[in-house]
Amino acid sequence: MDAEAAARTGQPRRMPVRGVSVAEGLADVLRDRILDGGMHDGDLLPKQSELLDEYKVGKTTLRQAIRILETEGLVTVRRGNTGGLAVQLPSEADAARTFGLVLRSRRVPLEDLAAAVRNLEPTCAAMCAARADRATEVVPQLRALHERCVQLVDDLPAFVRACREFHEGLVRLCGNTTMQLLLGTAETLWTVHEHDWADAVPVGSDFTDRIKSGLDVHRQLVDLIAAGDVDATHALSRQHVEYAQSHPLEARPGMGIASLPDR
Repeated sequence: MDAEAAARTGQPRRMPVRGVSVAEGLADVLRDRILDGGMHDGDLLPKQSELLDEYKVGKTTLRQAIRILETEGLVTVRRGNTGGLAVQLPSEADAARTFGLVLRSRRVPLEDLAAAVRNLEPTCAAMCAARADRATEVVPQLRALHERCVQLVDDLPAFVRACREFHEGLVRLCGNTTMQLLLGTAETLWTVHEHDWADAVPVGSDFTDRIKSGLDVHRQLVDLIAAGDVDATHALSRQHVEYAQSHPLEARPGMGIASLPDR
């Protein structure tokens, strides 16, 4: 009986036989319950006494299963009167954190990550231009992100952060969840390094021409997306990303990829 059917009938769900330990099998069932059962971030699983009764397992087995899910970052144990097993749904930042650790373990240089971003982000920008609903679902949000950049031109670190939000918006609004997540993880890692670079720029440094150029390109990109010009959007986005990456990369040649902090 699947989880949905069990929920309708009120009968306990039983673990499938998968050739794994009972604890691993229970972790599989609980994982399915969290990810496929419509649970939200912060929701509580039933009390441990209820889980013991529902799945007919011992306390040691349940503790081992919970430990597996804690290691995966899917649950956290809350203490106190309102405590219990709280759900932590995987986020883009979680994926980026793991991705960053893998890249660090392989000694991947920052330039390698930058190359991936500048090859993939233009594809997302072009996908924004190809959306049939771009006039209502894409362009207004991009214009708002652009205006935020305009408002922050006198504060370089804040301006850089606003520009990163514009670039991340191109990814978020592309209309394809897989691309959003794949490139979103890379964008998240790159964003950390670009923020670090901006924070380290000496006070009084003049980036007026660079800022003006970036704002002009953002405006052009939004106009091209609004017009549905896929090819021109891709070409301009590629040129702009390469230009935007040049200063952080030149400032830290040969730098490796930093890990994201735990949430």
